[in-house]
Amino acid sequence: MQKTLFSNRNSGQSGQIGVIVLLLSAVVLVIGLSIANRTIKESQSTIAQENSARVFSTAESGVQQALNNIFQFESDQNATLTDEFSFEDANLNQISISTDEKFEGFIAEKNTLEIKIIEGQTGTINLDWSKSTCDQGAANLLIGHYFLNAGSYDVNYYMIGNCPSYIDQNLIGANSSSLDLYQFQYNLDITASNNQSAFLRIFPLARGTDISVGSTTGLISNAQYTILSLAQMPDGSSAKAIEVKRSVPSAPAFMDFAIVSGGNLEK
Repeated sequence: MQKTLFSNRNSGQSGQIGVIVLLLSAVVLVIGLSIANRTIKESQSTIAQENSARVFSTAESGVQQALNNIFQFESDQNATLTDEFSFEDANLNQISISTDEKFEGFIAEKNTLEIKIIEGQTGTINLDWSKSTCDQGAANLLIGHYFLNAGSYDVNYYMIGNCPSYIDQNLIGANSSSLDLYQFQYNLDITASNNQSAFLRIFPLARGTDISVGSTTGLISNAQYTILSLAQMPDGSSAKAIEVKRSVPSAPAFMDFAIVSGGNLEK
């Protein structure tokens, strides 16, 4: 009788130990799965970050290549500009370059925007500028219109604006702009007498300004380049797009500064 009771106690203790072992095993399994799942997620996150950095770097490289292509095109009159190309694997990166007859952007202080006029064309150039009022710090404009006349260049200067506090010269008054956000507007006519090898140099006085320059169809040549560089992983897991707008290269503005300064120029 005692032997049977002892045997039942041992059997009960063994069952309890088995349950405890199973519970501990379950806890260890859950912890192990949690650690494994976290490790996998961290690994996936690291891979995703690396892929994101890679495609962003590739998209940036595509922009740099496009800018170099534009520079070569502007530097060599015989060069052609390829409007679409791939920088690396065609599945990874695609770049497009578009040219626009209209410029929309910002001219920083002491910088000049150059607008090329198509040879022999006539029409009107429309300038809308400044998203600030005079009290808020709007800029006036100095426009130089250069054109070939009897074998030598002539230039007409226009000082335009409605904010006389920045300059003591007489200004050509600007109109109110009809474009959203812009404050001022001025139209410049291009005629048969001033359209040979012609271009404009637009210089903001006293401070930078937002500006929109448009024209009659076919009058402006390549006012602005728009670069769109797309990059993605072959499996589509990560993708980046970078858009850059670039104006036509312009010569230094030291002559414009001389005119603005009010000094005398002698040839």
